[in-house]
Amino acid sequence: MAEPSRTAGPAVLGVDSGGSGLRLAVAPVAAPHARPETLYASDTPVRTGERGIDARHLLDQLLPAAEKLRQTVGVSGFAAVCVGAAGMATLGQDLRAALPRALADAFGVRDLALATDAVTGYAGALGQRPGVVVAAGTGPVSYKHLRAHETL
Repeated sequence: MAEPSRTAGPAVLGVDSGGSGLRLAVAPVAAPHARPETLYASDTPVRTGERGIDARHLLDQLLPAAEKLRQTVGVSGFAAVCVGAAGMATLGQDLRAALPRALADAFGVRDLALATDAVTGYAGALGQRPGVVVAAGTGPVSYKHLRAHETL
């Protein structure tokens, strides 16, 4: 982990949750296009249960790691959080119910984006540019962004 620059302002927290574990990155709001300097990674996958992805298990990992990153980076809080979770579309009921309040209570988060990891993987790799991303991990997916005049 690189030694981060200290900043007093808020940051954005990015979270990736999937079969290979949980990863977090923090980027100061003052430098939204800068590559995050500080990362957290755990190879413990978030469990699934009757309500899909287990929000409590995710939060048990996420909250302490996010607080440690907040302190390490030296930001005042998180202006927004984006969570990309494998299976979010079909298994995200528990996350949708629990994460907004838990993140608001812990960090004052008002803006939360929850998406499937196919969408966040694409955004992380290509931003708003057209292109194709294939994620061949524990659950392979592909995602293609088309220009207005293109077809599949």
